[in-house]
Amino acid sequence: MTRWVDLGRVADLRFQPGAPVKVEGRWIAVFPLDGGYTAIDNACPHASAPLCDGTVLDGHVVCALHLWQFDLRTGACDVGEVWNVRHYEVRQVDDRLELALED
Repeated sequence: MTRWVDLGRVADLRFQPGAPVKVEGRWIAVFPLDGGYTAIDNACPHASAPLCDGTVLDGHVVCALHLWQFDLRTGACDVGEVWNVRHYEVRQVDDRLELALED
């Protein structure tokens, strides 16, 4: 079952290039993408660097620490699937963003 969790107003999120948000005890990185928004786990699985601080190139975020790339649409890592991060659907409702969580 999917439930939608409020992330706050778009104008209040600090996209640099991603915005870190804490959702139910976990850190998520939210990114603008293709006219909408997407989200992945914020911690790089290699050394826990915050992915929200990486560089966005062609729909991927590049981890600032060791240059691993993560697909913003799927969470897939270029080094191998064992390093993938979780991807989350994001929707905009009026001026707020909501994140889908599966129960």
